[in-house]
Amino acid sequence: MIATASAMNLNPLFLRHDLMIELGRLEMAMQDMQGSSQMDPGTAQLQQLESRRARINEALSRLPA
Repeated sequence: MIATASAMNLNPLFLRHDLMIELGRLEMAMQDMQGSSQMDPGTAQLQQLESRRARINEALSRLPA
């Protein structure tokens, strides 16, 4: 049972799926922040989200297709 669970965590298909979900959440959060009239485009929160999105995109590009 434990071996199967650990194999699922290392499976690139599951990892790709999880990263794609996280990427979608980040993009929705960024759109919400950018759509807010009170938000300055250069805020630290938005920059952190953009940095995280870049790291996730990089990780996705390294996974086998």
